[in-house]
Amino acid sequence: MSITSQGVFMYVISLKFSDKWWELSKAQRGQFISTIGEVEKSHYNKLGSIKRYNSLRDNGDIIYWVADTDTSNLNEFRYSVLSSLSGLVSERLLFFSYFKPSPYTGKTSVEILKYIKQEPLRYFVAYPMKKTVDWYLLPFEERKEVMDEHINVARSHPDNKGIRSYTTYSFGIGDYEFVVIYEIPELDKWINVVERLREVKARKWVAFEEPIIVGEIGDLYIFLK
Repeated sequence: MSITSQGVFMYVISLKFSDKWWELSKAQRGQFISTIGEVEKSHYNKLGSIKRYNSLRDNGDIIYWVADTDTSNLNEFRYSVLSSLSGLVSERLLFFSYFKPSPYTGKTSVEILKYIKQEPLRYFVAYPMKKTVDWYLLPFEERKEVMDEHINVARSHPDNKGIRSYTTYSFGIGDYEFVVIYEIPELDKWINVVERLREVKARKWVAFEEPIIVGEIGDLYIFLK
């Protein structure tokens, strides 16, 4: 999908509950869960987009994906959530990036925030990525040819239907160059697409793409178990 219009900043935040959280009574944890809901509600009209997931990996419990044109709004939400939980969570991972049109896919009239604010799909995947120095020394047309193959293989894969992808940029603002984000309807089909993409030429220039965050849409009351 091609994007054009003003770019937006993004946080992907993975929060992990401390041991103290699990020592609280169910009623006490329920009060904090209600407070988190109030914080989210108070920021819905301040931020361009807020989406929340329950983590499927051990590098977090709650995952937030938030986007806005103003970085101050992102930080206000971030610290409001942390403050509301009174030291019962820590940030295990935080990815900061900027979503803008890709130099390889051209432009259309799609509005970025409208695209991001679609109803969330069941699964969420995000990871940072960095490419080798040699990649940037290649002529642009050669890089475009390599990326065209990558894009075409992904789009033509029979299991790619419904997957939304977001390549976001972190040059100069992160210890990585990109944060790659996906919204996914079926995780097993996603695995098939990724396995196929391991065979494309672009893999030669990937320096790293980890750690991976994986989440699933779900109710926070799972944390009262």
